[in-house]
Amino acid sequence: MYLKTCQRYRLSLLAALFTIGAGCASGSGPQNTASLGGATTSGGTSSSAGTTASGGTTSVGGITSSGGTTGSGGTTAGGGTTIMGGMSSNGGTTSTTGGTGGSVVVNGGTGSASFHCVNWGDTRDNFVDGHLLLAGITSDTDTYAGVTTKADLVLGAFTDILKANSFRMPINEPTALDSWWNSYKAIIDVGIAKGMKVVISFWAKDKSIGMPVDVTRWYSMWKVVTDAYVSNPLVYYDIHNEPHGYTTQAWIAQVAAWIAQFPNVPRKQIIVAGSGWDDNVASVAPSFPDLMMEVHDYAFNNTSQTSVAAWTSDVMNRLGNASSRTIVGEWAATVTGVDYSTGVDGNNDKSFVVGVADAIHDNNMGSCWWTGLWNPVAGEWSPAGTTPDLLLMQGTGNNLTFTIQGQSALNQVWHSWGLQ
Repeated sequence: MYLKTCQRYRLSLLAALFTIGAGCASGSGPQNTASLGGATTSGGTSSSAGTTASGGTTSVGGITSSGGTTGSGGTTAGGGTTIMGGMSSNGGTTSTTGGTGGSVVVNGGTGSASFHCVNWGDTRDNFVDGHLLLAGITSDTDTYAGVTTKADLVLGAFTDILKANSFRMPINEPTALDSWWNSYKAIIDVGIAKGMKVVISFWAKDKSIGMPVDVTRWYSMWKVVTDAYVSNPLVYYDIHNEPHGYTTQAWIAQVAAWIAQFPNVPRKQIIVAGSGWDDNVASVAPSFPDLMMEVHDYAFNNTSQTSVAAWTSDVMNRLGNASSRTIVGEWAATVTGVDYSTGVDGNNDKSFVVGVADAIHDNNMGSCWWTGLWNPVAGEWSPAGTTPDLLLMQGTGNNLTFTIQGQSALNQVWHSWGLQ
């Protein structure tokens, strides 16, 4: 693996280092839930979209419902115990096989500020012309059950180690319109079962396009997604990631057309990108005063900018008057081998991370760090050998372990979420 060797820490807290099984056996309660006091749901609604129970027990994504009614679209199980995701990793680094058994996160409400979110990316980056394969999911021949197991591991690490209550994931036309969708949607279902908010974001097939190649096919893709999840309040629709192929006015018109195409999608679950590379919310937000907005910002946007105050101003200047309803959908610098607690002003990466974290925290915004897990191929992050991944994933198949790669960077993410 080309990534820098991660720093490993030990927690002094009880149950800081724990191993959790890849799922729950049908007909039994959640496995290995003692480390976090995970929830079991008895007689409640199953949270497994597309999974049916026939006179017995349903177990999907680590949530077990005994004798309950299967909920279409992944309704969160009722009657279970909720926990704050990842309390065991408070202030330190932990390693786990992922998977939370019956754990259900506290999702923190519905406004933009409630998003304690990380991105989960395809190792090739999400701009691919074909089926999306998020890190840890290596084959588009995997079954729904196989993807469920892997998603439970990864999302368990997001909640239990990173304390995330939300994650952002890509969708594209081949993934939704081919048979791969029948397995890929297990990622969404596992997130729902854990009580996580799931942000589904469209990515064009390569970075140079910035818009759908075929709008009719794009609408067909979104119809598949919305038909499956429109009734679920945990699913959010990020209409288009980085729509730089449009002028500002053309992008505003496209958003309005999308909303007209899908009038049954609750407006509070629609997320609208800023124009360009998601970098100018101020130019779009006045046209959609009741919708959540999204901005992206990176340290490499301005390598000569090296003060916390300058980076705080940079991200806020992109928002106009819409900060109270904006999610910072992507922000990152390298996490490996960087101490963000010292020598901040004068350093591009450090001042960016601290300055943007302060802006998010002080203005009560939500954010999705790029990335919780990506494991990019060489050349997809610069300079070579660095990574924005908060987690290092090791192992293959269903035997995956996760370790924090940069505790100092994660501390800043937690600060942005108001957890530190």
